[in-house]
Amino acid sequence: MRSKTRTQRDLLVPLGTTGILMAVYLLVRPYGDMTSSAAEQAAAFASPWWVVAHVAGALALVGFGRLALRLADLERDWFVTRLARWAGLAGVVLVLPYFGAETFALHVIGRHAAAGDTWLLALVDEIRNQPVAITMFGLGLLLLAVAGIAFALAWTRYTASRTAWPLGILLALVLPQFYLPPVGRMAFGVAYLLAAVLLAVTVLRRDPAPDAGAVTTSADPASMITSSR
Repeated sequence: MRSKTRTQRDLLVPLGTTGILMAVYLLVRPYGDMTSSAAEQAAAFASPWWVVAHVAGALALVGFGRLALRLADLERDWFVTRLARWAGLAGVVLVLPYFGAETFALHVIGRHAAAGDTWLLALVDEIRNQPVAITMFGLGLLLLAVAGIAFALAWTRYTASRTAWPLGILLALVLPQFYLPPVGRMAFGVAYLLAAVLLAVTVLRRDPAPDAGAVTTSADPASMITSSR
């Protein structure tokens, strides 16, 4: 097996993923469902951008989960890195089922409602407020909030830089941003992207060579045998 040495630059891909996709989610999402007009609600749910936006949002949270994993690879012995990793993974697992229903079930309802079956819109609240689903979603977002703060703490300890705090705080605010008006939610998406860019710039400015915190994720068995003789 080839050895793989983790460096801070391994954070760049998940940083780009979470930042860009969160912005896509909140900028291209149709917001007609937030009005009282049945026609506008149906059009929003039926739009292909509804699916694109919500898939992007789900993958943005997955991207942060992967970001926490990469940081944990750099320093596995700290409690905060382990907390960021496990809270991030558990949070993503819990929010994805709700995102699936919001993305695909409401899209199907919207298509039929736009074709004239507007009575189907009465099912929207039942789908969104299904007790188990909404509890899982809320708990998942709370765990992601914990992961965001733990990630910022770990990055600060690892690098003596506070540039992860904007991203960590914004991740912790994903739940309350759902209650903002459309312009507020779009501004949140842009701010989240800028926070990811800020951290990415910090990573790029640091020494790209493996540092003291880098770890080897696998090793060549033959070399291990040789070194043990």
